[in-house]
Amino acid sequence: MSQIDLKNEISAKEVEPLLPVEKKLIGFSLGLGIALLVILIAINHFVPIKI
Repeated sequence: MSQIDLKNEISAKEVEPLLPVEKKLIGFSLGLGIALLVILIAINHFVPIKI
């Protein structure tokens, strides 16, 4: 299969909308990641690592 055929196949593919469950999972994952990042920053602020 040539490179040109692959590009045509990829560009011709229809875009499917996200399901509501997928949107909830994305939101949950982003929210959890941001919350954990804030918690880690707070812990580092109050208990700094001393080398």
